[in-house]
Amino acid sequence: MKQAFVLFSIFGFLTSCDNPAKQSQTNRYFDVAGYIQRQIDTLAQQKPTVMKRLLVEGEVNQKQVNDINWGRELELFLQADINKPAYRNSYIINQPNPLTWQYRLKAGEKLPVQALTVVLDSLYRKPSRIEALLVTDNPLYQSERRLLLESDAGAGQHWQLRHYRIDGFQQLTFFDRNTFSVEGRVVE
Repeated sequence: MKQAFVLFSIFGFLTSCDNPAKQSQTNRYFDVAGYIQRQIDTLAQQKPTVMKRLLVEGEVNQKQVNDINWGRELELFLQADINKPAYRNSYIINQPNPLTWQYRLKAGEKLPVQALTVVLDSLYRKPSRIEALLVTDNPLYQSERRLLLESDAGAGQHWQLRHYRIDGFQQLTFFDRNTFSVEGRVVE
């Protein structure tokens, strides 16, 4: 009898963890991941031409491309999502004006997303600018990535990403710091 009770208790606990009703809480912060995922889907379908510039350790590579894997290209922007349940109370929210949301990590918190700013367009109320600072710091590895994504309606009145940039560095303990910059601008 006791074993059956323990078994049902464990089963109840496990099924409650997967309960969609409990997981579908409303977002406390701006849904960056949802916006970026919609951009990934749209850009993957449209395959726009992009002027892409890569700077690694002072070496510049620039080319025009239209066969970008947008999921991989914008992966760091997805990582700027702060709507994870574990992050729920980790950020100070500031709204300097009705179109700007700023999120800053509270003192003492150890999360990769240090800061996030979302600026909405006054006409469309969609993100015109997203900026984030992601930091990783542990005994083996340090990195800092500054993200910028700009969107607008463009000539066709279709809201989409127009420009993105990722600047930062990576450093393994006992090795030199590697700096990098990736920038893309949609040209069509």
